[in-house]
Amino acid sequence: MKRQGYEMEHVKIVESGQRSFGQSNRHTIIFVVGGVSYLQAEERNEVCTMEDLIFIKPGNRIKLEYRKNKYPLELYVLYVGADLLKTLSDEHTDLNAAFDVVPFQVKMVHAESEAAMLIKNISKKLYAMAKEEQKFAHALYEKSQLTILLILALRSSVQEDRQHKVNKKKHVVMDDIFIYIKEHLTEDITLERLEDEFYVSRYHIVREFKKMTGETPHAYIVKARLDLCRRYIEQGKSIREVYELGGFGGYNHFFRAFKKEYGVTPMQYYKNLQIDRSVDEKSRIS
Repeated sequence: MKRQGYEMEHVKIVESGQRSFGQSNRHTIIFVVGGVSYLQAEERNEVCTMEDLIFIKPGNRIKLEYRKNKYPLELYVLYVGADLLKTLSDEHTDLNAAFDVVPFQVKMVHAESEAAMLIKNISKKLYAMAKEEQKFAHALYEKSQLTILLILALRSSVQEDRQHKVNKKKHVVMDDIFIYIKEHLTEDITLERLEDEFYVSRYHIVREFKKMTGETPHAYIVKARLDLCRRYIEQGKSIREVYELGGFGGYNHFFRAFKKEYGVTPMQYYKNLQIDRSVDEKSRIS
């Protein structure tokens, strides 16, 4: 979808392969709606999962590699030019400066769930607007939605930068362990495995984990898996698919852990979500 000063693209990839993104004259923001891919840029390779944002400055390109599995890679890709960013700015906020001041050419951040849901819904709306009949104040509505989307994306980036500054003095090995856990979240990650992988004693790992997170490595991994499962439920996947994709060995373990963390069973969470969406739909119709 092309509009004045920006372009919104919806990408769905089902077969294994690579695709390039980025433009010479506009900023690119990629929001990962579903699936897992591998970012190749600036001599690095990172795992991209749901709710990740990728910022690409003009003149740079990246490759996303998708390895075929049960679920496709789904993205919303926003291309926005400097002139439009200037138009959307005000006397208090210079969006061009917000993009240019950060010291990166390609950057990936993970949006918090609330912001990610809003980004997803606005991206979907902007993409659909090209096919809709123009209604009252169409251009103003489109401008406001685009502005909110950009602000949410930039806030996610700023929030991650702040968190990084807080943790930058932490031992580099622990940073690597957190990355390793994210990349292998659905696998069997034991203290013995981490010990063998990083040549650090399990006692050191447990001690540093508690200092940094207040939790044991096992509790941290379980919560990360539950968060992934919760997002899968929100995507409409079956409960069986959810706990298998989330790395839980069996339903009983998943059931107990989910209820303990969120206060409801996985099925109750799904039903509550459907009720909330139904109420929202009825509110919009009325």
